[in-house]
Order: sequence, then structure tokens, then C-alpha cells
Amino acid sequence: MQQPLGTVRPPRGTESAGGQSWLLAGLPADVSRPELVQDDLVVESLGWISRAVSDLERSRLVMATEAVDRGLHLAEGFSVVDWLALRCPDLERRALMDLARLAQAGREPVHAPLLERVKDGQLSIARAARLHRALQRVRPGLPPEEYAAAVELLAEAGSNPLFDDKDISRIVDRLVAQCVDERDHEAKAKKKHAMRGIHESSLADGSVKRWIITFGDDADYEAAKAIIDSPLAAPATKEEQDATGELDLRTATQRKYDAFMTVMRRGVAGTAGQPTTPKATLMVTLDFETLKRQLSESGGHLPGVGSTLAGAPLRAEAIRKLACEADIIPVVLGGPSEILDQGRRKRLVTPAQRVRLAARDRGCTIPGCTVPATWCDAHHVIPWALGGRSDLSNYALLCPRHHTFVHDRNLTATVTELGVRWHLR
Repeated sequence: MQQPLGTVRPPRGTESAGGQSWLLAGLPADVSRPELVQDDLVVESLGWISRAVSDLERSRLVMATEAVDRGLHLAEGFSVVDWLALRCPDLERRALMDLARLAQAGREPVHAPLLERVKDGQLSIARAARLHRALQRVRPGLPPEEYAAAVELLAEAGSNPLFDDKDISRIVDRLVAQCVDERDHEAKAKKKHAMRGIHESSLADGSVKRWIITFGDDADYEAAKAIIDSPLAAPATKEEQDATGELDLRTATQRKYDAFMTVMRRGVAGTAGQPTTPKATLMVTLDFETLKRQLSESGGHLPGVGSTLAGAPLRAEAIRKLACEADIIPVVLGGPSEILDQGRRKRLVTPAQRVRLAARDRGCTIPGCTVPATWCDAHHVIPWALGGRSDLSNYALLCPRHHTFVHDRNLTATVTELGVRWHLR
């Protein structure tokens, strides 16, 4: 067990002889000449450094907790994480979030078992933060006295040196199971429902986004499972791959993700019956001549065509794809920023057109694709931005994956009353 806080106490504003920091003054060996250090002192020095770093980390938690108690971050208008980031530039994002989590958790006496074990060196900040995240998942389903017991249980388990991360995961899973292990079915259902939620658990520096879903009802879970086990998540057929000339290299998890996002996007765009409402309303400012030239000459792959009101740049390719179903209000500029056109809001596919498209195309129009019409987008064969009309003769149903495929390759098609023939070669 490590020593309690206070082992490393710097003399305020002082340095040791030779210009070394105060921290290195107590080091058993001279790190400026490591080649002269005996073996036993090398080992002893490594142990000393580990204890010193641990002491400093725990001291940082004490000060961070005190800062949160005093509301120092609020006085400067920052969140706890952002405020700590300015004071602790050596910490990576995950470590900052863990520190902020525990500093805020320390304001509630019920979390004292966790914080005390961190401060006396029995529990690392990272593991304590992980346990606190698990506790927050089960808290809605527990009365206060049971939650306090759960905190004590996890704090004790987490500080046990015999338990590794897998052991802790099993204990957490068992705790979650016990939270809903009631004889009274109604009470059990209420507790499960209270535990429903989506928690963000992004990786590394936050550049990779991840969510953890806790289902509050078995029916919700089965509905979600039906999506990722549906034909939407099936690999491309041989006929489809032969037609497009591309192999379906998606992994099983990627196909499930694509299926889930397909359903979610259609839900966002859905009304009663066939989805017909716009997926989004977006105002885009763009230069008409630039847009027309890049769409016709480059396939929409050049950057800098337009931007949202928030200033986010949009390529012609992105504008074309959004224009198929999103409710875009283009503010087209000509000459010295003169507004030429405010856009046409009635270009989206209508319910009646949806029915006729479903009857004509029956599903995704890429040969071999089996995605049904219900989950397809209505794609403008001639881009709306280039004057394409919102007529059946200019529409083709495409599943989201092949919608991207068509836009990426700037493909065109021949549309007749009998169906759609894509020019894939």
C-alpha cells in the first residue's frame, strides 16, 4: 500500500542544488549520471518515482475537489473539465474527464468511500472514475441506502489488488443484475425502465465517438436487435457485387451499424406511412456559377462551394446529396453577393410519388441490392441544383449505402416507366 498524501512536499518556490527541481532532490540516485548508478539504486529510484507521481496525482485530486467545492470554475465561466484543462495541460482528455468526474463526485458524501481510497493510494483515479460511471448507471434504480451500499461494495472491490479489470467488470455486471432482481415484476420493470439511457463513452482524445445504450425494456432491446439482424445488415449479394464491380468489404459490425443508421435516418424523416418529411432544414449560402461549374465538370468533389450559416464549409458533393431529401434552403448568390434565388421548398418527394416509386422500383435500383423501398431514399438523377425536376422520371430509389455510392462516383441513369437502369460501366 502506498503512503498517505504528504510524502512529497515541495518547498514553495525553491530548487535543489545544481538547478534540479525540488522533486528530484529526494531521488535515491543521480539521474544526471545514470550510467554510474548501481543496480539496486536504479530499482529503488524507479519505485521512488512511481510513489512520487502517485502522491502528486492524488494531491491534484484533492485540489481539484476543493476548486469544485469553491466554484472556481464557475467564477470564470468554464465547465469543470475546461477549467482543469487550463491548469493541468499535461493531462490527456480522458485523464482530465476522470479527474473532473471524481472532483464533482466528491461533493456528495455518499461517494466518500471511493474518494478516500484514492487519497490513501488504494485506488487509482482511472479505476475510481470507471466505478463511478458504473454507479451512475444503476443509481436511478436504487433507493439511497442501497446506492450507498453499492458505492462501498465497488470501492472495496476496486481497491482489492487481487481483482483485475475483468474481475471488476464482472462485479459491475452482477451489481446491475441485482438492481433489477426483484420478486415483484412491476417493481422490476420500473427499475429497469429507470435505468434506461444512452451514455457517451468516446475513445482516446474524443475523435472517435462511442455510445453505450442501456435498454430499459426487453421489447426495446428486441426491436433494436431485429434491426441489426435484419436483411439491412446482410452482406451484398454476388449479383450486386458483379453489377457494381466492387466487393462488399464491410465487417459484420459495420453492416450492423449501417443497418441501424438506415432505420434511424428514416425515422428522423418519417411521418405516418412512407417517410416523406425532410431529414433536416439547412440554409446554405453558395455562389451559383461556382456550384454549377463544379457539379457539371468535377462531379462535385472540389471543396469550398458553399457554407452553412454557422460557417461550416460544404462541398458540392455534400450539397447534392443533401438536396435529394433534406430540406435545403439555398441562398444563391450572383455578382457582388446579390441574392438570386431563395430556393424551392416543394421539391421533396410527395407521399403519392413515394407509393408510385415503390411500385415501380420495388426497392434499391442498384442491380442485386435487396433493400426494400421502405428504407430507400428518393434520389434526383439529374441534381436538383442543376435544374433537375422533382418528377417520377427524375427519381430513383437508392438504399443509403448505394446513395453514397452513386454520389461518390457521380453516376447517372436512364429512367423509364418500367424502372431505372444505372450506367455503371
